[in-house]
Amino acid sequence: MRKLTALFVASTLALGSASMAFAADTTAAPATAADAAPMKMMHHKGEGKGGPFAGLNLTEQQRQQMRDIMKESHQNRGAGVKEERQALHNLVASDSFDEAKAKSQIDAISKAQSEHMLERAKAENKMYNLLTPEQKKQYNENYQKREQKMMDHMNKMKSKMATEQ
Repeated sequence: MRKLTALFVASTLALGSASMAFAADTTAAPATAADAAPMKMMHHKGEGKGGPFAGLNLTEQQRQQMRDIMKESHQNRGAGVKEERQALHNLVASDSFDEAKAKSQIDAISKAQSEHMLERAKAENKMYNLLTPEQKKQYNENYQKREQKMMDHMNKMKSKMATEQ
């Protein structure tokens, strides 16, 4: 269950940061072909926190295609997880606890999370395949750096918890 949670958090962070970067972008299209030179993606969350798509030298066309992919992905996604979690909360906050209903609700949450992750993975794959070979290399380097940073953070938290006990 921890591996599933870690995988979910990692993919959520990766795609969430890309999604936020594209959603927050309000730049106008270039006026001339000369202005259509590749653009660096902005870091909206500070240095080094933009996920694997941050810092890539994307063209305006790539940026627009990625925005379209994210918009389509968000439209295809149901609310699912939020309602399922609310239903679980209602079970927890009731006067009596029904373990069978809780297990069923947890399964429903897991299924909704899996479907959500699958949609995000599909969207990220579409965006990845828009990249040039050089951009793909940078994307993979960004991913590895982010993965290492998350592992370092997790290890730091584990050691901190161990010393507090």
